Amino acid sequence: MSNKTRWLAIGGAAVVGVALMSAQQTGALWSKSVAVDAGSIHSGILDLSVGQGGTTNYPFSALAGANLMPGAYAQAPVTIYNSGNVLMKYRLQNAAQSNAAVPLELAVSTVGSESACPAQGAPAGATQLYAGAMIGAQAPAAPEWRTVHPGASEVLCLRGTVGAAAAPSASTTATFTFAAESR
Repeated sequence: MSNKTRWLAIGGAAVVGVALMSAQQTGALWSKSVAVDAGSIHSGILDLSVGQGGTTNYPFSALAGANLMPGAYAQAPVTIYNSGNVLMKYRLQNAAQSNAAVPLELAVSTVGSESACPAQGAPAGATQLYAGAMIGAQAPAAPEWRTVHPGASEVLCLRGTVGAAAAPSASTTATFTFAAESR
């Protein structure tokens, strides 16, 4: 290799080295960092109470001893309490029956008070949330939620109607499971 070729190779390597160093310096000129305020984390108490007993599983005792025929119904109010200190989102997560041989239809409505959901007759000022089969019912349907502010409540009117295909002399119980979340 001649001296001229060596000098050209060394010169070329120097140009490549300077180009790489200047690219690194240029990259540093384009970077930026900003401090962000982390904010505050707040916690609270989420407490869903259903009906008189303050449980999240509610047995529908309006059916007890009713001796209903196909087409007849049992209706009762259920009060949902937010006894916590944070905004609560809730829904009827599931409805179950002990005996599927007694098909029940479920209607769930919101009403202004427990007295607006009488044992007989249409609920007064009701807004219907659900109408359909009782087994597997969800009101409102996921992913929707109802909201209740801390210390407040909402009254649901639940109506279970015996289906036409009910087995004679059969009985069933119904249990509702409620779910709750905050925010």
